[in-house]
Amino acid sequence: MGSNKFNRKKIESAVKLKTGWMKVFKNSDKYNFKYLYEGELLKGRANGFGVLLRIYEDDNIFKEYIGNWVNGKKQGFGGLWFTDGGYYEGNFCQGKRHGFGRMWCHDGKFYQGTWLNGFYHGTGMLIQANGNRYEGEFIQGKKHGNGIFYHFITGQMQEGNWTNDICKNGIITDMNYRDNSPKPTIYLIPKLGKYISQDNYNNNLTNPD
Repeated sequence: MGSNKFNRKKIESAVKLKTGWMKVFKNSDKYNFKYLYEGELLKGRANGFGVLLRIYEDDNIFKEYIGNWVNGKKQGFGGLWFTDGGYYEGNFCQGKRHGFGRMWCHDGKFYQGTWLNGFYHGTGMLIQANGNRYEGEFIQGKKHGNGIFYHFITGQMQEGNWTNDICKNGIITDMNYRDNSPKPTIYLIPKLGKYISQDNYNNNLTNPD
């Protein structure tokens, strides 16, 4: 992902070498920084490839976005840095994360999959900071639909259906390496035997062999 801080003089010298590019400053009314956009313009708006930086009053520079733009908004492929340390790399639409992308979160989580309007949405994989992993369906940033949750800490696998981040029904089984997991459960989960329907059960009672 690399560092997102730069020296101001180095940035300004690099801009002079980029012939055909435009450098545009935009002040922020709410924060102690102003935006610096370096890249292609069309009718006064960012259009094509460009870089968006924040220049703070103490001359520190924070790289916010590098990638494609359409009519002043992030559109297409790009990389977005967050001030909390998070980083997103993937597709954008109308300024929002949209399509396929990867997100390294500041709290240690990692997501790879499809996005819709800035949220996990569709099929993806979410890895928790502790290594546990969910693979399956998401809606509006939450586990929703069919999926598999790998509890690597306890050595178990949970397969089922999620609603609003909660598994409503499913089956938990022990994984092969359960005994070597960091915190294995005290008891093994019994394996399921052959399923017998109620009709077959009743038939066996009335017509024994």
